[in-house]
This record gives sequence, C-alpha cells and structure tokens, in this order.
Amino acid sequence: MGMRQRGSRSAPERYDFWTRAGLYASLAALPALALFAALGELVRPAGLAAFAALAAAQAAITIALLRASLSHYLVQGPKPGRGLVTAGLAVTAAGLLAGAVAFPDFHQAAAGAIPPALWIALIFAGSLTVSLVPVLRPPGLAIAALAGMFAASGWYAGTVGSGPAVVGAVEYAIFVATFAVTYRLSAWSLRIVWELDRARAGQARLSVAEERLRFARDLHDVLGRNLSLIAIKSELAGGLARRGETAAAAGHMLEVHGVAHESLREMWAVVGGYRTADLGAELAGARDVLRSAGISCRVTGDACGLPADVQAALGWVVREGTTNVIRHASGTVCTIELHLSGPPGAAATAMLRMDNDGARTAGAGGGTGLAGLAERLGALGGSVTTGPLRGGGFRLEATLPVAGPAVTALEPAP
Repeated sequence: MGMRQRGSRSAPERYDFWTRAGLYASLAALPALALFAALGELVRPAGLAAFAALAAAQAAITIALLRASLSHYLVQGPKPGRGLVTAGLAVTAAGLLAGAVAFPDFHQAAAGAIPPALWIALIFAGSLTVSLVPVLRPPGLAIAALAGMFAASGWYAGTVGSGPAVVGAVEYAIFVATFAVTYRLSAWSLRIVWELDRARAGQARLSVAEERLRFARDLHDVLGRNLSLIAIKSELAGGLARRGETAAAAGHMLEVHGVAHESLREMWAVVGGYRTADLGAELAGARDVLRSAGISCRVTGDACGLPADVQAALGWVVREGTTNVIRHASGTVCTIELHLSGPPGAAATAMLRMDNDGARTAGAGGGTGLAGLAERLGALGGSVTTGPLRGGGFRLEATLPVAGPAVTALEPAP
C-alpha cells in the first residue's frame, strides 16, 4: 500500500544508517580527544601538531577498519585487509611516541586526574581495539584488550611506580571494555534487524508462492481428469472413424463435447475464486497474512449486508492493499476501516480505508495494481485515492456507492 519514494529508506536501512553514524562519530572524535588531552598540560607545539595529525590519521583508519569489520560481520564479506590493520598498528605506535614528545609531563597528573599517557593510550590503542570488535571473537578480543592493558601497565611502571601503573591499567581496561561491549551490541543488533527484514521478505515471497501452488493444484485437480478423458475419447473416436464406425465415433465425440463444456465450467469456477473476491474472507485473510508478516492489523467494520458486487470490488481493494503493505511498506501497524455513510432513506456510500504507519514509495517502475483498482471501482461509480498521512504513514481509501438506502451501520468486527 505505502509505495516506495525515490531516495527513501526502509526502517532497517534507517536503523543501520544511524547506528553506523553513531559508531563512526565516536571514532571521528579522536582528534578532539587528543586536543582535550592537551588542556591544562605542558605541551611542545611542534610535538602537539604531529600528535594531532596522527590522531586524525588514526580516526580515518579506525573508521575504515570498523566499516570493513561490520561488513564482514553482517554479510560475511572479506575481513579487514592486513595492510589496513598494519597501518593502524603503525599509527598507534607513532601516536604513542608523538604523545611522549608533545607532553613533557607525559606520565604525571594532578591528584584525581587522568595522566596524558592514559588518554593517549585510549585514543590510539583503545580505538584500534574497538574498531576490530565485530570481527574479533571473544578470546581474540580479550587478548587484544589485555595486551593493551599490560602494555599501559608496563609503560607506567617504569616511570611512576607499580601502584599508579595498576590503577592506569584498570582504567584502560574499563574504558576499552565499555566501548567494546557497546560496539559489539550495536553490531549484533544490526545483524538481528537485517535478519528479521530478510525473514519478512521471505515470508511475503512464500505467501505468493503458496498462492501460485494452490492455483496450480486447483487447476490440476479440476482439469487433469477431464483432459485425460477427452484425450482418450478423442483417440477412440478417431480409431472408430477410420474403421468406418461413424455412429459409435459420433457418440464418443458427443461425450467429448460434454466433458469439454464441463471442464470449461469448472475452470471458470476455479478462476472465479480468484477474480471474485469475497470481502469478509478478504478482511479475515488480510488480518492473518499481515500478522504472519509481523504487522499488527486491526479491522473495524463488517461486510454483512453489502451487495455482492460491492463486496467483490472492495475485496479486491483489501487484497491489493495487503499485498502492497507486505511488499512495499516498512511499518508495524495497519488499520482497516469499513463503514457506510449517507442520510437515512438515501443512497449509501461504502468507504474502505487502509492505513499503515510505514509508508514507502510509489516506485518509479510503478505497478498496475492501483490503476486496475481505479478502473474496477470507476466502472461501478466509485473511486480510489492514495497518499501519505500527516506525521508519517500511508493511506489507501476506496469509496463505492451502494444501491439502496443506508439503513444499518457496519459494526466493528471481532
């Protein structure tokens, strides 16, 4: 129903975009963190410039690593290239050395403050570790975090003593573990969202395939026996005719004629089940199909009392609208309203309205379903309108005149 507009994104695509944007932004903030580390500290301007440039390079490398890591985790693409990982390790080592040059009091800090050495270790070694979180298994992630922690601890121990070194190592481990868990959960949630989206699309394809199989099965059951009988009778009549037994051959051909007419009637009965839509059955079917696709559906109104031609036309509206909701919309809620309107004693108008909360496009390719509905209802004096809802969502509304007065209102369906 809601049809896809050019440039729009589905709900999974929007979730993916904003999740990745948040993760990338946290890594893009490395240069700002580098400058924050310099606040209130003695710095050497030349060393600080080199340190900031390396922090910017580290931000670019870790974003590229995280992007490749997420692609591998979500779609089983190639792992981050060795060249990119090697570049990250090289920039990390250079950044640590540049920090030691830029900050004369590299390991010193006021009481209760974090020394520049710890900030720098987090900016470079910590960011490199968390950018690889999606591709690192828990043992590998633990090894990477412990390696950074022990490196920081050994670094401190040589200059500030074992006590502050242990504190610094613990602080490093807490920061890295917090970001690692956040990145891992974000990647996991992205995988779940895309798996659900693929399952939903698969459910829609399965529904279409089941309908085709049902149609093929009905045609086979109805026509298979009769066509076989026609073939046998025709062959028998041909043989009789060749032997000159024209009366017997004519009798068999009359039987073929009767079977052919019976087959034609049965075929139209099967096709009629698809061409003539019963509104009550379509409403119930729409509710079940949408719920099986993960879309909550509420139906208000009852088809009882509507003429057969009105029910058939509105049934096609429900069928087409349901198909479009499953194929094109990205919402989770669909409401279907059916009611009669008109003054007492006058001709009534039946109105069927389908709203969903996840409108997407009327695609550039454009199907013929809605156009066919407009033609079908137009022949009966009705109309079909579609469009987005204020605040988000999409509406399909069909109106159709009803022969006879509107003596009863349609009650909510259970």
